[in-house]
Amino acid sequence: MRVIYAVIICYISILLPQEVHLKITDRGTERIRIAIMPFVLDSTSQAIDTGLGNNIAQIITDDLAFSPFFTVLNFDFFPTMVRSESEIIKVDWLNSGVQAIVLGNFKKIGVELQIEARLFSIGANRSIYKRNIKGSPDDLRHIVHSISDDIVKALTGEKGIAQTKIAFISKRTGNKELYTCDYDGYNINQISSGGHISLTPDWSPDLLSLTFTSFRLENPDLFIYNFETGKTEIFSRFKGLNAAAAYSPDGRKIAIALSKDGNSEIYIIDTRTKSLKRLTHNYNIETSPSWSPDGHYITFTSDRSGTPQVYIMDEDGANVRRLTFEGDYNDQPSWSPRGDKIAYASRTRGQFDIAVIDVSGENITYLTSIGNNEDPDWAPDGYHIVFSSDRLGTYQLYETLFDGSQIRRITNSVNDNVSPAWSPLFKWGK
Repeated sequence: MRVIYAVIICYISILLPQEVHLKITDRGTERIRIAIMPFVLDSTSQAIDTGLGNNIAQIITDDLAFSPFFTVLNFDFFPTMVRSESEIIKVDWLNSGVQAIVLGNFKKIGVELQIEARLFSIGANRSIYKRNIKGSPDDLRHIVHSISDDIVKALTGEKGIAQTKIAFISKRTGNKELYTCDYDGYNINQISSGGHISLTPDWSPDLLSLTFTSFRLENPDLFIYNFETGKTEIFSRFKGLNAAAAYSPDGRKIAIALSKDGNSEIYIIDTRTKSLKRLTHNYNIETSPSWSPDGHYITFTSDRSGTPQVYIMDEDGANVRRLTFEGDYNDQPSWSPRGDKIAYASRTRGQFDIAVIDVSGENITYLTSIGNNEDPDWAPDGYHIVFSSDRLGTYQLYETLFDGSQIRRITNSVNDNVSPAWSPLFKWGK
């Protein structure tokens, strides 16, 4: 949302003395046709819910169906249901166009859940992936998400995102607090508390911490929450705004909007020494920095042209160039992990939409067209984007593929959920 810009306006009035990965387009439009079988209860298992096998299959189905690489077939299109590789008749599956089958079994021994997953290639006529994984039944979704990511890697060479997390701000308790959830909206965890306004979270590259702005000390200061210690410590508390922080890819610097000198400007803070470097120097509003994946450039929002627009500059503040010219209000840029595109919120129809533009300033694509859509942030694979939208009334979090297809809602609380930040790649059990 436009919270940061509004906060900046408020504080100015108070403070002023009057590597390139394989791209989906390289694969054309053809997706891998995959069948996912219900997992089978092992005969040696202790008592366990027999419906768990369908649940495992459904989680994998949802994970792979949201990938740009797969078409997950419905049971109705299966030549037959199979429980093991020996039951697979290659010619029947080839005729149905299926290229791979996921199957497996599960059991419970003591308090431990054990799942064995296998990936059978129809063309190779053999299993090309097999994994036994153990854990608590409470960790079922994490376990199965790790299997989904393994399948994506085995069949595409890409790293899956099913184990990633989303940080966001929610008013579900009546106050704007910081939360995290799984990438699909499950396992919501409240991070901040106390009834103070929280804003603009960002993940550290090592996944050990989250930055966020909070008014807990009656000023919008920057705090860091440490996942290992469970403690929250103040990091930047200059007078005025300390917000819209963004970690550099190497985690050594944080780009941030500070209004300590009157108007909001972009600064860099060294995460070890806390030394400060100012990057922009004017009397306009600069905010919402986002780093390029190589750490050499920063995209940000500025109203130096008269309206908020997206700009790019070198990491030292040099060579500033305007990126957006279409739309009367462009904000919240997010640089793709693949380096070639920037997502942002753009007002062109009286409401905001999520737009994606090449870093050259060409090829604008609008991904949304219903309600207000804001706060875009890329998944670490560069194929998915999370954003907030009020299309159904309150602001909720949605995810989409990079081309605007397969939009799905991941939060459902009565109150607003905004400012999502997608985590770097995460491995369950790390």
